Amino acid sequence: MSIARKAPTKKPPLKACRECGTLNLREASQCSNCGSPNLTDDWEGIVIILKPNSSIVGSKIGVDKPIMRAIKVAGRIV
Repeated sequence: MSIARKAPTKKPPLKACRECGTLNLREASQCSNCGSPNLTDDWEGIVIILKPNSSIVGSKIGVDKPIMRAIKVAGRIV
C-alpha cells in the first residue's frame, strides 16, 4: 500500500526580506539576517540550508550560517 503525498498549498506565516531573501516570522519588523526593514508577503518557494559548510546550494547562494530563504521575492529570483 503506497500513500501519495501532496505538497502543501498553504504558505507558512512568514515574510521575506526584499534585500537578501531570508524568511522571517510575520511579526518581525526587520530581517533577522541583514537587518533590513523591507519585508514582504509576496514570496514563493523555500530553500532551507542546515549545514552551509557542506551544502552545494549554500555555497552557490553564499550563505555561511543555517538559514531559510525564499526562492522568489516580489517577482524576482534571489
